[in-house]
Amino acid sequence: MTWMEQRKTIDEVFLLRSMACLGIVFLHSFARSFLETNVIVNSMNLLFTFATPTFVFISIFILARSYKDQLPTNFWGKRVKFVLFPYLLFGTFYAGSKGLEVALSSDTSVMGAFWYFLWRHILLGDYHGYFILIILQFYVLYYFFHSHLKKWNPKVVLPVAFLITSAYLGFFNFVPPIQTPVGEYIWAKLYWIPFFGWLFYFTLAYYCGRYYPEFVALLQKHSKFVLAGPVVTGSLCVYLFQIDVFGKISSKQIDLVFFTTSMIFFIYYVGMSIKRVPDFFVFISQYAFGIYLFHPLFMAFIYIGLSLIPLSLPALIQVAIYAVVSVILSVIATFIMNKIPLGHYVSGKIGMGRTKAPKKEVSSSVIVPQGVVNK
Repeated sequence: MTWMEQRKTIDEVFLLRSMACLGIVFLHSFARSFLETNVIVNSMNLLFTFATPTFVFISIFILARSYKDQLPTNFWGKRVKFVLFPYLLFGTFYAGSKGLEVALSSDTSVMGAFWYFLWRHILLGDYHGYFILIILQFYVLYYFFHSHLKKWNPKVVLPVAFLITSAYLGFFNFVPPIQTPVGEYIWAKLYWIPFFGWLFYFTLAYYCGRYYPEFVALLQKHSKFVLAGPVVTGSLCVYLFQIDVFGKISSKQIDLVFFTTSMIFFIYYVGMSIKRVPDFFVFISQYAFGIYLFHPLFMAFIYIGLSLIPLSLPALIQVAIYAVVSVILSVIATFIMNKIPLGHYVSGKIGMGRTKAPKKEVSSSVIVPQGVVNK
């Protein structure tokens, strides 16, 4: 593969990651702005949920693309410092902020509320950083099974992984929860964490990365289906939600597996088809991990600010304010943290941009701008 081909791969990953990042930001912006939902709002929120599993896909895709035959050096060291540490530190921070909020509004002590949220955040992934726990599980799977996956037939592995994911999600989608506090919590949130519900994305990412030329050729050969895929699968998801087949908006549904896959292929194909991904998307991709971690905090501050304004702003204006301001503040916070000694262990490292000159090898730290998937 020529250097220009390798460089173009970078642009496509930049676009995919930035779109996933912005999808999450807009999902949360809509949730805060529209107190009364309608068909359009619900549909938009549902479609934005493709973002979280896309992050899972990107993480493994990069590993398989960059390291086909062996693991990168210092595999666990990088991931502990730039993935696990931010997860633990941000989980602790958000536990503290929630504990303080509960203590101020009730008779609960600050420390009591803090410890309650802390163990749920760290052990159960009960905050928006839960996807990091999922990615860490897949790093473990990749570490132990990459040597086997490269020998196995993807025509067998992919259908099996899809059946496992579908059966797991289908159970929690359609079987009523056990009527106990623990059972209700498992059905409400905890079933998100085990890797079974995300296994298809893992295997799909692995084989798309490992057999990259074949992956690109398939996208080009079936371009009409790739372009139509998000419309068809997205419409199906919206329809199933509207007729109440799935009663809530979540990426952890069987139908979203099809939509997410079609969106990944669509965005990647767009990245392949344009001469150059705009610098804006490269920039967002570089700060995506920090944006993901910081933006809920800044949205809480924005909410306080908007509540002090003696005007009732239209919901769409609020969406724009939440999205734009939270992204800007998250970028600033991530930049500052990366200037402070050891601060990047909190926010993750700022990703590298486009390469400026050809290199003999493409390292994952160049292709993947974030601590989440840094080499």
